[in-house]
Amino acid sequence: MSTEEAVAAHYSRGNILERLLDVVKKSGGNPAHFAPADLQNADQLHIGGAASTTRVATRAGINAGSHVIDLGSGLGGVSRHVAHDFRATVQGVDLTPEFVEAARSITECTGLSDHVTFSQGSILALPFDEDSFDVALMFHVGMNIQDKDRVFAEAARVLRSGGIFAVYDIMLLGGDIEPYPLPWAATPDTSFVQPPLAYTDALAQAGFAVDHEAKPLAEGIEFLERALSSGGPVGVEAGAMANLLTAFTSGILAPVEIYSHLP
Repeated sequence: MSTEEAVAAHYSRGNILERLLDVVKKSGGNPAHFAPADLQNADQLHIGGAASTTRVATRAGINAGSHVIDLGSGLGGVSRHVAHDFRATVQGVDLTPEFVEAARSITECTGLSDHVTFSQGSILALPFDEDSFDVALMFHVGMNIQDKDRVFAEAARVLRSGGIFAVYDIMLLGGDIEPYPLPWAATPDTSFVQPPLAYTDALAQAGFAVDHEAKPLAEGIEFLERALSSGGPVGVEAGAMANLLTAFTSGILAPVEIYSHLP
């Protein structure tokens, strides 16, 4: 099994669409037609949920005229949020077929199919022409990708001159990562966490100029503590979240945002 196949298998949890629609039902919504917010953050599996999506999209300068690519779009929560709240046109790409199918179904139920589309595939080889997008987003994806140089080169290829690339990942601050599982990997075999400097070096190699870096660690700790007390996002094991919280509080890992542009 290749690394990409192992990563896709890790995220394939079964019945994910039914479980998400059940979130809508429990909140009193209509599972056939609902607003993105009715999913109660269950489709945004990154630290900070919808609030962090708003922050990153705002800092990336996304607006009603933006054409955005969401690298590793998962269940489509970030893509739908950006399309609904910022009126952007969004293309999501994800490796896991089950996630892509669920993302398409949910997007249809939220009435956003004219503004958000999804493709199943690897972000190491994007199926798009050069100069196709204004903004690229990558939320909690790089931890599963060993060849970040290639991903960043692909982002540079499909972005227009002056395009923005916003990365929001869990990054290594120091020490050894243990124990597993963590939300993105059951074992170290598919975990490729790196420090912020490795990201900024790879971005520079791909032709990006880094503009800003932020580390919302306190928010990340609060988010995980709240998630653990409430049962957490759909399909994310409590043990994995607890291990991540330990890594945050011990200073080994942290959520980090890096904003860059193509000169």
